[in-house]
Amino acid sequence: MTPAPLSIQEYFDRLSGILRPVAADIAPVSAGRVLAEPVSARMAIPPGDNSAMDGFLTPPLDGPCTLKVIGDVPAGSPARTPRPGTAVRIMTGAAVPTGFDGMVVPVENTDVSPGPGPLPATVTIHTLPARDHIRRRGSHVVPGQQLAEPATLVDAALLATLLSAGVDTAPQHRIPRVTVIATGAELVSGQLPDSNGPMLEALVSATGPAHITRLRCGDDPTELARVLDDAVTTSASDLIVTSGGVSAGAFDVVHTVLSQRGERAWFGHVAQRPGAPQGHALWQGAPVLCLPGNPVAAFVSAHLYLSPALRILRGLPRPASAIDRPALRAIAGADFPASPTPLIQPCVLDLAGAVTASPPPGPRMRSHHVGALPGTGGFAVITDPVAAGETLTIYPY
Repeated sequence: MTPAPLSIQEYFDRLSGILRPVAADIAPVSAGRVLAEPVSARMAIPPGDNSAMDGFLTPPLDGPCTLKVIGDVPAGSPARTPRPGTAVRIMTGAAVPTGFDGMVVPVENTDVSPGPGPLPATVTIHTLPARDHIRRRGSHVVPGQQLAEPATLVDAALLATLLSAGVDTAPQHRIPRVTVIATGAELVSGQLPDSNGPMLEALVSATGPAHITRLRCGDDPTELARVLDDAVTTSASDLIVTSGGVSAGAFDVVHTVLSQRGERAWFGHVAQRPGAPQGHALWQGAPVLCLPGNPVAAFVSAHLYLSPALRILRGLPRPASAIDRPALRAIAGADFPASPTPLIQPCVLDLAGAVTASPPPGPRMRSHHVGALPGTGGFAVITDPVAAGETLTIYPY
């Protein structure tokens, strides 16, 4: 008796149970890596009192007046203290003496023209500013202030913050090592082009930095076992991703080898279209994610399972489901018929004005219709019918 298919959630739960974040090390902070521990500021932001404007640094003033200009303070120069009756011309970001009880008068409030020019002998202040325009040391971030939690992605914004706060190294999960293996004698012989391998490599790269090894393998069990061994011992892979050979046919080598020699192996059907045949196992401790071979099935399965698997490996917050990810509501640009089995439908998105989602043009997409994928920007999970003009949830790629 054939076992009932697992739901997408049931299969995801099984798969995520064999996945763990990669180890962490102390390394220069780098965009795309993930923090393994909380990170706190090592220096203040701003690091010292400085000017918020181009203008003139003056002692406290009671009203409009004319002052003698005694020098310039460009950004990066030592601070200068103006005496009563004097001012220094100062640039944005230039140092102000620590705790100086005065103000920066914007150049627009004076008789001096903005922009480059010789140092004036005097400056006439027409209007006093409403505030002092001095950024005080630590007014934004103080040393010891926590900047980020563990499992936080170092993106461009956080990278700028960390470096500004003197954090140039931090414990971060290392970059994962991933081996992609496209299986099938037809690929090795050249009878069919290998599209899955490069596609999966591109999808892995799109999720963040990764050291990727891409291989092909025929349908010989001994050969596949050797390739898997090399992925673990030579490439030290944190994740092995295969495509093809996951059903129960005579030449489904991935299913055969991993079911017989892998650990915690599961192969079977998941209630989804396309990509019902799925599998996973451990090979010498390394998780192996086994995707179907038809290109559309491999593509949607990678978005459902490989993308969240990589989030776990990278040390990001563990997703609760295959669709625990950013989503948007869109207006259906065409009818989406009901599907008795959840249909993972790639959609063409129109972002001009209200977001509109439509199936790719042409006949209803099948697992081999790889030519329908270009131009799609996300997928919908279809069970109930959605009529044109109604709303549906889209999960962007």
